[in-house]
Amino acid sequence: MSSAYAGTDLFAVMPDVSASGVDPTLAQPDLGLQLPDTNGLQLPDTSGLQLPDTGVGDLAHTATGHIDAVQHAVDHAVDEAVQELHDMIVPALIGLADLSGALLVTRLALRGTMALAAFNNKVAVEQEAMVRRQMSLEDGSECWRRAAEAAAGLNARITVLGLDPAGPGDPPLPAPVQPVGVPLDLLWRRLAETERALRRVEAQRAARATARLPFQHREDPERADWYDRLREQRRRALKTYAEGGELPAPATTGPRTDRNTALTEDDVLREGAELLARLPLEFTSESRELIDDCLLEALRAIGRRPTAVRRYLDEAALIAHKESERARRAETARREAALRLEVLRAATPEGVDPLPEAPTAVGILERVLRDGVPASKEDERTVQQALAARSAALHRAYLVAALRRASERWGDGSVHARADAEHWDFAPAAWGGHYWLRVRLTTGGQARVLTMRRPLTAREAADPETAARWQALDAERCAESAAYVDELGLLSEEEGVRAEFTWTESQVLTGEPAPGLTVEPGRALTAESGRNADGTSGRARGDGPGAVGARPRRTPRRPSPAATRYRQSGDH
Repeated sequence: MSSAYAGTDLFAVMPDVSASGVDPTLAQPDLGLQLPDTNGLQLPDTSGLQLPDTGVGDLAHTATGHIDAVQHAVDHAVDEAVQELHDMIVPALIGLADLSGALLVTRLALRGTMALAAFNNKVAVEQEAMVRRQMSLEDGSECWRRAAEAAAGLNARITVLGLDPAGPGDPPLPAPVQPVGVPLDLLWRRLAETERALRRVEAQRAARATARLPFQHREDPERADWYDRLREQRRRALKTYAEGGELPAPATTGPRTDRNTALTEDDVLREGAELLARLPLEFTSESRELIDDCLLEALRAIGRRPTAVRRYLDEAALIAHKESERARRAETARREAALRLEVLRAATPEGVDPLPEAPTAVGILERVLRDGVPASKEDERTVQQALAARSAALHRAYLVAALRRASERWGDGSVHARADAEHWDFAPAAWGGHYWLRVRLTTGGQARVLTMRRPLTAREAADPETAARWQALDAERCAESAAYVDELGLLSEEEGVRAEFTWTESQVLTGEPAPGLTVEPGRALTAESGRNADGTSGRARGDGPGAVGARPRRTPRRPSPAATRYRQSGDH
């Protein structure tokens, strides 16, 4: 039996791989986005671009500049460049597919950290500048990974903020970011807009919890003035954060060395204001009230017990430190639970077998999201096992979809998947329909290619001359199969899968092709003679992909329908 085996290594998740075969850019309406005139794709190298971290406000201005610059469609030179540089991609032309997106976010959830999903203004600006560059598959895949993870991180923050009711004056929560089907440069702009909206909500809620005056002091003008000055630094810090800046770093803990120094009201005001300004966004109003009490006692002790002032200030700092750590742990637990819940609840991508259910893990994560208490070690193992099972299923589905996409680019012929979607047949047009290649993914993750033929009829098998002709044709097809297998290894790499096939030449395997496998009109082999209906040999004519000893024609990476639309819009 002639066959080829290869271990599969998924080294890059390409953004546009879908098990259903539907192009992800068709999932969204035509966005009208056009590429700038790049003079034959000779774009400046921005890989070393160093942009200042100007915050979300400046990022929005930068993004607007990019939109204004996108005025001209790509001309015919771009089409020629895409055909010549088939091993390069422009990520801006690609939309994220449901299968690729699900695999990227599931891998993030399995790593168990929100750090990689954090939105970064500088990264966003750099990525938006990079997405229009021609780049390698690995670099393009990395651009999409960052965007998909940033979207997952922002959506987790939206989920957590939505747990608490909105207060008076709170701006509305932004809608979750849906990355599937959106071109990459537009996705980064949406991420920036969502981050800016989230910061406004977070700053407003933090101001209500830690920057507003305590109710009991509103009718005491003198005390209210002191509290107002105490919170002014906090209000400025939150305003800076809402505009895209960062909050002050948390204060260091430990007693001060000036315990014998007489402290004044200004000293209490300065230390208290700095303490409040450094509180995390998640700090609660209940914990803030404890700090207020310590600062008020420190103020009262100035004229009564000057030596006690420092003790009250140190106690306020200790409360701030402990409560800040508790608030951060709870927030991190909630965000990670929100991200993991989104992964486990997500619908199965179209064309993928139903993913394993995990009701126990979902219940654990719902409790963490509600209470803000991290899961126990045993519960964490349960969640990890559920995520690992889902990741493995999506990983396998991606391999199948990527290998099938690669086989569809072998050349002239037809490809049809079996009902189980894990093996499919390819019939080169020149082979006349009696022979085909079967590609399958084994349970162990190996890619396997078999040379197949329809079984001989009883009459054919009984005729020595006819059987001999079929055996000779079997040998030709096996020799031609080796070239197709070599090509599949190269094409698979363009889909992010490394598969180095080992070919073993023997006899063909007989069987029935996948339902609907087409036969080129007028090229069907006669059962009795093993020749084409027109009397010619079953092998390909000329130097086509089925010719003996010839390699199949390698087709360059096809531009997405989105890219085709952009080019066509510039042809009018």
